[in-house]
This record gives sequence, structure tokens and C-alpha cells, in this order.
Amino acid sequence: MYLNFYGLKEKPFQILPDPRYFFLSSKHKSALSYLEYGLLNNVGFIVITGEIGTGKTT
Repeated sequence: MYLNFYGLKEKPFQILPDPRYFFLSSKHKSALSYLEYGLLNNVGFIVITGEIGTGKTT
């Protein structure tokens, strides 16, 4: 249906994120470094928050 109309090769919206499309922005790098620090130093409780569509799942 819309795949041909927009010239897409596959469905753009899936339930699970596809790691092929992961983009490590500077904000993602920062969040990852905080997460890594918390895990390596047994901080205890780590929460990542953000608006819908900001990349928390990926």
C-alpha cells in the first residue's frame, strides 16, 4: 500500500526497534556513559527518561 507510494523497501514502523537504524548521537552517547557509570559503580537505581520518540528504547 504505502510502501510503493513512498518508494520504501520495508515497513518503516515496527514494534521492536531495528538496530540497523541505530544512530548514536551526542545525547545518546551521554546517556550511555551515565548508564555505564551507574552499572560499573553499583549506583543502585538508574532511570532514563525522555519524551516519546527520543530514543529511549534504542
